Amino acid sequence: MNLIHALRLHETPSKPIVALIGAGGKSSLLFRLGEELAAAGRATLLTATTRLWAEQANRAPFSLFSQHEATLAFELPTSLRGYRQALAMAGPAREPGKLAGLDPAVICRLAALAAVDAAVVEADGSRERPLKAPAEHEPLVPPCATQVVTVAGMAAVGQPLDERTVHRPERFAALAGVQPGDLLTPQAVAAVLVHPDGGGKGCPAGARPLLYLNLALDAAASQAAAQQRLAAAHAVAAQVLAAAPAAYRAVLIGSAQGAAPVEEVQGRTAAVVLAAGQSSRLGDDAAKQLLPWQPGGTLVGRAADIALAAAAIDEVIVVTGHRAAEVQAALGERPVRIVFNPDWPAGQSSSVAAGLAALGPEVSAAVFVLADQPTVQPAAIDRLVQRHRETLAPVTAPVYQDGQRGNPVLFDRRAFAELLALTGDTGGRPLIRRYGEQVQLVQIDAPRPLGIETMEDYRSRFTPHSPISYTRYVL
Repeated sequence: MNLIHALRLHETPSKPIVALIGAGGKSSLLFRLGEELAAAGRATLLTATTRLWAEQANRAPFSLFSQHEATLAFELPTSLRGYRQALAMAGPAREPGKLAGLDPAVICRLAALAAVDAAVVEADGSRERPLKAPAEHEPLVPPCATQVVTVAGMAAVGQPLDERTVHRPERFAALAGVQPGDLLTPQAVAAVLVHPDGGGKGCPAGARPLLYLNLALDAAASQAAAQQRLAAAHAVAAQVLAAAPAAYRAVLIGSAQGAAPVEEVQGRTAAVVLAAGQSSRLGDDAAKQLLPWQPGGTLVGRAADIALAAAAIDEVIVVTGHRAAEVQAALGERPVRIVFNPDWPAGQSSSVAAGLAALGPEVSAAVFVLADQPTVQPAAIDRLVQRHRETLAPVTAPVYQDGQRGNPVLFDRRAFAELLALTGDTGGRPLIRRYGEQVQLVQIDAPRPLGIETMEDYRSRFTPHSPISYTRYVL
């Protein structure tokens, strides 16, 4: 996956101004993202508020050096017309071999020029260490930044916390609650990344905070090293997203100098259990979600248990409507959030909208689970989420042993607006048709779950299955 896709810059209606802070790969990401934006037809300003090595300027097709804002503003449009990307810096720094950066306010004014379509800014220094703890004056993020990406190098995990692995190790140790010289664990790294004075410090209000975990792997890396760093990244991502859901909207994992800079994007995924409708085929005032089923007690209980048992799900929402009080009572003390849909007679689309309205801005995807399909397995949900992390496809759907597509279906956040626009008794099927080849299909080696529509279905088609294997909850 490229950086434009992983950072969702193609979804950004405003001019993207991406600030890179932290440690362990910022310069590589600066030039990599500049290349991608230029190739996509966006005239891109590359710059920094901190110092860069002078030799790094050779990675840009054109460079401008001046301490005078007027000179840069005059020259930049011409440079961008000819080269599509240009590096603008103040000039040689006092430190030999380095270039001085620009004032954050100057960068904002340059980025606002009509000739500039995007800007990428290195806004922090780390002395080329994989990890760092910011000083009081750091980072220097332009106030106009639309995305702020904190970078952390996974090469440091498992190594001693010292000057070789961390810039300002004493400060890092204090933020992490450990001692200098201790081995760097995923828990310690995550603690600093979510600390108000740590990884996300300096993100302007309104900017989208993101985390990039740099595996720093190249083609020569051994399989063992790759697996070790990927495991470390997964552990850090899990800790970060669980500890502070709002600290970062997503966690990107990849190698800044790799063939594909992003291997996966981890965000918060919600499961929305649709249990609001009236079952007209079962008789007057019937609610099939209340039919007995073991395990789970009822069909709605079974659906909630399936969603709760999926390891990749961060939150479970159950949408109620018809006989809402009884449905809520059937859920008991399960750790789910119940959302009442007063418009449930309008059809399934109203319940989809109610579930989406309950999601926070930190949720990157939603899996819709139907209360009348008790044979869905948690592993199928986990596979959908993992494929979404690898692709950020607008829709991810399962294909079962019979070769047919089934439920549940995952929708990326960029499809939420289209889901909200649906009307009547329909789910996401129109979007699946609309996105066509963009839909990611995941093969599931299991029979396709069938819904319960009639009492005959309930009595003859289904038999209670053995208890599902819970990964996080025992109910």
